[in-house]
Amino acid sequence: MVDRLVCTKPGCTRTILPSTAKTTGGPCMPCFADDENKKREEYIKKNRRDLNEFDGVTDPVEVLKIIHKPRTYDPLINWIPHPTPIEQLYHALSDSEQQRLADYAASLISSDHDGEAENIALCLTTFTGANLDTYLRACVAHGSIYPSLPFHRSPPDVRDTLIERVELDAENRNHILCALAWIGDASVVKLFDHWRREPPAWRESLYIPPENYAREAGWELSEGAQRRDLYFSRCTKLVKGVSTSPGSFKAIADTEDSCPWCQAGLTNLFDVTPSEFGISSGVGDTDRIQVVTCEVCTAFELVFGLIDQNGLSKWHPKNARPEYLPDDSDTWGRLPQDSLTPAGERPPLLAASQFVPTSFSQLGGHPTWIQDAEYPQCPECSKSMMFMAQVSHEDIEDLSEGIFYAFICPTCRITATRYQQT
Repeated sequence: MVDRLVCTKPGCTRTILPSTAKTTGGPCMPCFADDENKKREEYIKKNRRDLNEFDGVTDPVEVLKIIHKPRTYDPLINWIPHPTPIEQLYHALSDSEQQRLADYAASLISSDHDGEAENIALCLTTFTGANLDTYLRACVAHGSIYPSLPFHRSPPDVRDTLIERVELDAENRNHILCALAWIGDASVVKLFDHWRREPPAWRESLYIPPENYAREAGWELSEGAQRRDLYFSRCTKLVKGVSTSPGSFKAIADTEDSCPWCQAGLTNLFDVTPSEFGISSGVGDTDRIQVVTCEVCTAFELVFGLIDQNGLSKWHPKNARPEYLPDDSDTWGRLPQDSLTPAGERPPLLAASQFVPTSFSQLGGHPTWIQDAEYPQCPECSKSMMFMAQVSHEDIEDLSEGIFYAFICPTCRITATRYQQT
């Protein structure tokens, strides 16, 4: 039997084999690893250097190229970020600069930097009005149909090529259908209606009917085969802060009622005067909408509210108890009260992708789906409810994630909330 040795590090009582002691010089492996980590951290601390790639670069296109350039992680390098937010840089681009950047993205499609091209295209799509025809043609020619959002600006030839390819390209069919949904013009609407009436042979290869891909782009087919948008075209940015106009907008306020399922206090996620923000409530005489929710239950199930004649929202009797509720729901933290305020209009698609470098809390506009597009069905009329607003948890609390979504069915005076996170 081999005699074990005591670790030589003061305070440690572990015993080790002689062979281990020979390898480490005396300490046990945990102590040896701890010492090595401390040496590494000290080395990094002493030798880490700042690197500013933007030094001397004034051309905004070149600045954005640097921002989007992929970097290999190196603990010895501290990359200095550009002082101007990326969204602001894109907004300041001239038409010619936008085109230069779009052409640059197109040149990357057939290279190993297609991820860089995708990020640039998303930013050009959401932050600018850049012409992306050359980029989109390059994507189609190379079979790169992701991300799909930039395709909403497709010229007719790109649309027609995608329509031809969807029948043959099984590998990319999901992305092609999403791209067609974002195009969403009369030709696409007619095609989706045709597929609804006469499902294609490849329908069984999909998880959902092809016409339902329209919801990924914020619309659906009506019973009369027309396009019905599921979001409001006017969009107001919401930023962290106490509401500056509490008479027309307030987000996150406690109510006197409690959830019948988990007993948590109910929350008015939004209390809004819609006409102040270019949104038509459509709920009769009142110009006020409250959106009631349970912050716990809506994480697991839709929560519906019923709007009365004064615009006040109450718990809907058709709410279903979630199949699962956590045992510790009484310890869950609550969203901070009155923590968002309107900050001006912005384009309705600016936050349509979760990968765009922007904030996501907003009133109106297209939702930022973290998972699949999930527009709830009204419990009264069974029609898809319209997206109304969303609260991004990370906008109001550090180290938080997830989005709370609010929907409305104006005809039936019903609201709904749901929650998604990664």
